[in-house]
Amino acid sequence: MPGDGRSLRRGLAAALFVRYLGAGSWAPLQVLFFVRSVGLSTGNVVMGLTAAGLAGLVAGPLVGRLADRFGPREVGIAGLVAQAAAAGALLLVEGMAGFLVVITLIALGRGAFPAISGALIAYVGGEDRVAYRARIYSLQNLAMVSGSLLGGLALQADTRTAYVIAICADVLSYLVAAVLVARLPHLPPIPKDPGSGRHHALADRPFLAVSVLAGTLVMFDVFMTVLMPVWIAEYTKAPRWTVSLVFALSCALVVLLQTRVAKGVETPRDGALAMRRSGPVIAVAMGLVFAAAHAPMYGAMALILIGTAALTFGEMLFTAGEYALSFGLAPEHAQGEYQGVFSVGVGIGGAVAPTVLNALCLGAGPVGWAVLVTLMVAAGAAVPPVAAIAERGRGRREREEEGEREREPRPAG
Repeated sequence: MPGDGRSLRRGLAAALFVRYLGAGSWAPLQVLFFVRSVGLSTGNVVMGLTAAGLAGLVAGPLVGRLADRFGPREVGIAGLVAQAAAAGALLLVEGMAGFLVVITLIALGRGAFPAISGALIAYVGGEDRVAYRARIYSLQNLAMVSGSLLGGLALQADTRTAYVIAICADVLSYLVAAVLVARLPHLPPIPKDPGSGRHHALADRPFLAVSVLAGTLVMFDVFMTVLMPVWIAEYTKAPRWTVSLVFALSCALVVLLQTRVAKGVETPRDGALAMRRSGPVIAVAMGLVFAAAHAPMYGAMALILIGTAALTFGEMLFTAGEYALSFGLAPEHAQGEYQGVFSVGVGIGGAVAPTVLNALCLGAGPVGWAVLVTLMVAAGAAVPPVAAIAERGRGRREREEEGEREREPRPAG
């Protein structure tokens, strides 16, 4: 690895922290900006954001392959600058057509970001990349919450000027992150072994299956951010400000404990076992949240907060497993492409989660909740055998490539 490893990790961590700070400040504002400042209907905005989010998933594998080919630093800088330009174009949106164009460009950048950041983390993190990614995740949560507090100021002002300032701050976060990434040395792509060029992440079916299972489990995130606020406000006797406690508690636990939970989770087998354990933990947490609807006020609050703690512990197990699997099952020369493809499976899960959770939890009643918790347990249980198949497949391909190298003619003399 060129340069001092610790300084590289600190530099990349600083770049990602700045970017997550900007993301956190903009996240609570985007819908209201288009509704209150641009004048679009809430329904059109939500539909547009959903469609753009799905379209943005295609960017991950493509940008990941570019990062593998040209180096993650250069592709990362170009991606951040392009995303800054797309975010700045928000100021030009005046109607539905412009909204769809700009929000799709932003979604493409957002879809590419996991591939870029994943490739950078895989390179800079070295052999400790899973533990390093866990530390980044803790910083990510801290940055997102800090940013949301800044975004809350603009939300409270609810003026065009406030939204413009927030957009400019988001653009600035992209540019500062790009400058910090530019301060890293050139990170040359890892050369492919002979014969490895025909193996692509999209053709790696076991790896795709692992990503789909991860996308099923990741519905816990939408469960907490979308369903729980509605459930608390409309179906329990807990005071509505309990929603704020839920997010504060979850963030604090991740910041304090994510690195500890991820300790020792290094290999794909470790990651698969961590994901398997996350399924039942998430299921229990969801059951506690459901039970809160049948308890008095203080009992409902207690069940919700205990459920939040359990859900967050499941999240931390899932996150540690996700990193160990996505990094460990990917060839070293194709980390960017594989991180991009893995993010597609996870992204699809996040995209369909609102519809699935609404149908099961708010539409189907207790039976729907039972189906949901069963789905979490089943998805977690399925990860180890599928990951084992993916790992054997990678080992077989490496042996084939080694055989091809040995059969290559050697130069005379």
